[in-house]
Amino acid sequence: MARKVKRDVLNVADDNGRPGVPHVRTVADPGELELTHKKVYRAHWQIFLPTLMISVMYAGTWIYLSSMGMEGSALSRLIVIVIAIGVPVLAAHAFLRYQTIRVQILPDGLRYHPGWPKDLPVDLPYDLIEDAKIKYGLLGWLFKTGTLVLVLTTGNTVAIADLYKPKQILYAIAKAMGEDPEGISELQTT
Repeated sequence: MARKVKRDVLNVADDNGRPGVPHVRTVADPGELELTHKKVYRAHWQIFLPTLMISVMYAGTWIYLSSMGMEGSALSRLIVIVIAIGVPVLAAHAFLRYQTIRVQILPDGLRYHPGWPKDLPVDLPYDLIEDAKIKYGLLGWLFKTGTLVLVLTTGNTVAIADLYKPKQILYAIAKAMGEDPEGISELQTT
């Protein structure tokens, strides 16, 4: 989805006579993502799988140690501490990320929140997006989740991870930017 930036947009002057440059704007009210009628793309529940796997693995090890009569050993106590403290912390982290990862396609740009611990959503004008692609991991191929990677004209890269059906988001961005969504091929998803 590589494209040329419209340079005439960059040369428009603002009210003070300074040249207008598209810029990233932090949204002051995170609730603005939910107020509009536009579709909001969110994270997938697979974000909880690492926490679930850790809890199952440690619980299974503790059950094994208990069945062998070693429930009072140092290893058993360490496992109980991890289950009692580590798993709830990981679950809280996953829950906060699940609740805050969002992407919204607006007429003039993209509004996204990369997830907790970032505090505020960001508005990104389409004029700053030079290229967009999707990266899949192992779980991404299994659960249709991935990372939306936006290469900006400034040379920076924005990555929004754990999105559900990121190819739909890529199509929506291409359509909003006035490009042919059918021109996006699987080759651009890495």
